[in-house]
Formats: sequence, C-alpha cells, structure tokens
Amino acid sequence: MSEKEGTTFHNEDAIFRIAMWSNIVAWIGLVLSLLMFGSTIYNITSNWAMVSQSLPPGFFEKVAAFSGVFSEPVLGGVFVFLVLRGLSQGLYLAMDFYMDDEEGEEE
Repeated sequence: MSEKEGTTFHNEDAIFRIAMWSNIVAWIGLVLSLLMFGSTIYNITSNWAMVSQSLPPGFFEKVAAFSGVFSEPVLGGVFVFLVLRGLSQGLYLAMDFYMDDEEGEEE
C-alpha cells in the first residue's frame, strides 16, 4: 500500500472503473431503447390497417395516442443515458478537482 493510498478514503482506479461502466451501461441503455423504438415503429407499420381503425377520429387524439406509444422507450432510454453519462462526467470532474487540489498541496 503506497503512501498516497493510505491518506485517502477512495481508490482512483475504482472511480475510473465506475465511470467507465457507467458509460458502457449508458450506451447499452440508449441502444436498447432505440431498438425498442424501432420495434414499435415496425409493429405499427406492419399492422397499420388494424391500428388505423382503432385510432380516435380527431387529429389531436391521434397525436396523443402515438405520443404515448413512442414516448416510453425514447424518453426512458434518453433519461437513463443522460443520468449515467452525467454520473460519469461528475466522477471525472470530481477527480480533476481532487487532482488539482493534490498538486496544489505539493507545491
């Protein structure tokens, strides 16, 4: 155990691994949500005759029906992506502040 690791309560390698896995899971979540979105579009277009008969008569009602179908995979995936990417960037920013603080103490 080095002197640097003994004086801190965190492990820099562990923080970098958490940030890396956060990025990986964020991209996987985004890809999966886009695949779900594509699957939803494919299901709607392949069954268009049945879907068009079940839609409400007004234009705004049709838009509301489709927005409910499309918003779940897109907004869920984008939200997860942004939160996990924000976590990753926050960890990197905190490490930058810590490293700058450490360099200032040595001088």
